Amino acid sequence: TFGMTPTRAVLFYGPPGCGKTLLAEAIANEYQMNFIRISGPELLTMWFSGSEAKVRDTFGKTRQVAPCVLFLDDLDSIAKSRNGSFGDGGAADRVTNQILTEIDGMSAKKNVFIIGATNRPDIIDSAFLRP
Repeated sequence: TFGMTPTRAVLFYGPPGCGKTLLAEAIANEYQMNFIRISGPELLTMWFSGSEAKVRDTFGKTRQVAPCVLFLDDLDSIAKSRNGSFGDGGAADRVTNQILTEIDGMSAKKNVFIIGATNRPDIIDSAFLRP
């Protein structure tokens, strides 16, 4: 304990097929928590603000079924560094901002643990890597 609070999220990284998803499922099973798996590209839509709405809906469902592990697979596809150079009109930045807002809104009382997974930690926005 040492006066520290437990983390609400963690990032797994490694090459494809190394067991990141299996480890996340094992954590949920060990603690008898619900498990929701979302792949990053599943959150993206071609409609303006559709992706942000999907992020809000996903986090809303997660809160409803708490205690829960939310597993965000392929996080690098939706949480790239925000610099506006992807040619998508800022859509990627808006999705990243929405995910960060939802994570910040999670309180310890919600009993939701977030696990992100990527094979490219070098392109993940630095806000996801802060404690």
